Amino acid sequence: MLASDRVRRVIKRNLQRLFFALAKTYRIALGALGDLCCIGVTGSCGKTMTKELITAILATHSPGLKSNRLYNGPRLVAHTIFTIRPWHRFCVHELGAARPGAMAKSVEMFRPRIGVVTHIGRDHYTTYRSKEKTAAEKGTLLESLPADGTAVLNVDDPYVLAMRDRTRARIITYGLSPEAMVRGEEVSCAWPDRLSLTVAYGRDKVRVETRLLGEHWAYSVLAALATGMARGVPLAEGARAVEGVEPVEGRMSPHETPDGITFVRDDWKAPLWTIPASLQFMQSAQARRKVVIIGTISDYPGSASQKYRAVAREALEATQKVIFVGSFAHCALKARSHPADDRIMAFDTAYDLNLFLRDYLTSGDLVLLKGSGGADHLQRLVLARSDGIACWREKCGRFIFCTHCPLRHNPYVPGRL
Repeated sequence: MLASDRVRRVIKRNLQRLFFALAKTYRIALGALGDLCCIGVTGSCGKTMTKELITAILATHSPGLKSNRLYNGPRLVAHTIFTIRPWHRFCVHELGAARPGAMAKSVEMFRPRIGVVTHIGRDHYTTYRSKEKTAAEKGTLLESLPADGTAVLNVDDPYVLAMRDRTRARIITYGLSPEAMVRGEEVSCAWPDRLSLTVAYGRDKVRVETRLLGEHWAYSVLAALATGMARGVPLAEGARAVEGVEPVEGRMSPHETPDGITFVRDDWKAPLWTIPASLQFMQSAQARRKVVIIGTISDYPGSASQKYRAVAREALEATQKVIFVGSFAHCALKARSHPADDRIMAFDTAYDLNLFLRDYLTSGDLVLLKGSGGADHLQRLVLARSDGIACWREKCGRFIFCTHCPLRHNPYVPGRL
């Protein structure tokens, strides 16, 4: 490494430390000026949706702020802190743990009073290798809570529930189990119907009709309602706020094209352990035809060939056709019952897949897109069906932006359809 490169690294590292120190100082000053409640949300999945629901509930009582980006590392936490103003009564932020030590940096600056933990799964598998290590990192959030704070824990996840021993704060549990303090009952979601459930807390019960797709979002709803009650929002009032929240784009969000096809985008990320929840939604859905499109699967041990083959077989139990796209797509073809079995298909690129879908899909079809956003950009299939404009170049510079694409953040140059 050149001496100049080492100098630049040292300068960058010191500037970042200064930035974090200033954010911490500003957060302490905000706490001295008013009754600011910072709420940290962590877990392997469901953070963003839970954050949106919490914000909607608390906004009914007081002005607040939520983290407004999709990323959740210490740098973004520091940026968010500098956007808090003295009149804000709360701030809700996702707290990620992409690498060991990240959570400790975030909570040192953010100083949360309420900590919400969703699930512990196998995200960032190459970094942590086990759920135990993932839970150890994310549990740092609870250790940072003050004695008069609140920990909101998923009682149905043993790794989350075990974190109760790591905090001095009051504990509120939520889940579908009878042991949960905030309990979900009679959960249903069969497309075209959205998620609905009955929420019980003590003697209170309320039926919640949401705009979300998938029974697995019941946990986000319960976590948000529990957080709202911790801040004094009655259950019925919180339920009304939840009912108006739309799905976050790319997290089981529906998009209907002009020709009557409904795409459900679950294409932000695709860890192997999250796929069954998406397939459960498709299995219970009512539609003329159901199609599952799967891109790059992430965060799993062992052979890609075995994993893709197993996912293909599982998906066939929920839908009529399963289509894989990407570098490992052809691994799934080994799940075919015979060579001519066209219920499982594979394409190298999204462009080739789009050419097939042009003639295959018809009005009334329901299509699930499950993939990894940074690797697949499956939203291009929706764009192409909607207005004929999409970006198809598979490899390009990271900061090349398509000026013709409605999604200006999509780092692909335009291609001919």
